[in-house]
Amino acid sequence: MPVLAVPLITNHLVNLLSEKERVLLLQHCDVVALEFGAVLCEPRQRYRYLYFPLSGFISLVTKLAGHKPLEIGLIGNEGMLGVTLALGITTAPMQAVVQGKGTAWRIDIAALQQLLHDCPQLQNILQQYLYVLMAQLSQSTACAHFHELEYRLARWLLMSHDRAHSNDFHLTHQFLADMLGVRRSGVTVAAGILQQKQYISYSRGMISILNRPALQHAACECYQVGIDNYRRLLGEPVPDSAKRLLAEQGTP
Repeated sequence: MPVLAVPLITNHLVNLLSEKERVLLLQHCDVVALEFGAVLCEPRQRYRYLYFPLSGFISLVTKLAGHKPLEIGLIGNEGMLGVTLALGITTAPMQAVVQGKGTAWRIDIAALQQLLHDCPQLQNILQQYLYVLMAQLSQSTACAHFHELEYRLARWLLMSHDRAHSNDFHLTHQFLADMLGVRRSGVTVAAGILQQKQYISYSRGMISILNRPALQHAACECYQVGIDNYRRLLGEPVPDSAKRLLAEQGTP
């Protein structure tokens, strides 16, 4: 991964730190590219680097023998990859794959281990985010079991939009099918319904969010539960791109 210049978009967890602790953390970080499809860690293997995404998004994926991967979590610039280090655990619980290209602050695991001893606020913020992430994983499991595909797809598109920093992003039907654990034909039908209602536009793998308030209304309750869990502990997670689209569409 190439090391890049410092971007304008920031990470919400890093922003919550005091200036002193933020400076200490970023002294040990490089800005790197997150390339689509890159595998950042594998289950039961030791982390080499940890990531605070700035743009783009990372899928947390679990796999069972004889089945396609299933996405159960999504990380953007509201969070970090490798937060279990706050518990002293240095191995990854699941695979992490870049599904939306962007950039991230990258830090060596040994450096962050030391910073957790020296920076009590960093330790506290990461523990709070770990709770939020655990709640997201639990909600996603229940969502996959109980909710219909159209509602789950709307939720996933909203989560992707929150992290993409753009109203347009690239997601193929096959990728969506793999991540939602369903057949490609099912995603084609569900996406077609959302497009027919003019909530989204979909062409050649490029998705455009046309009516975010309507898409939020179409999503299952799990989307808002995730937002509320995050907001209660860590503040407002919705990025500028989503806020701009809501303003353009007349929603406060």
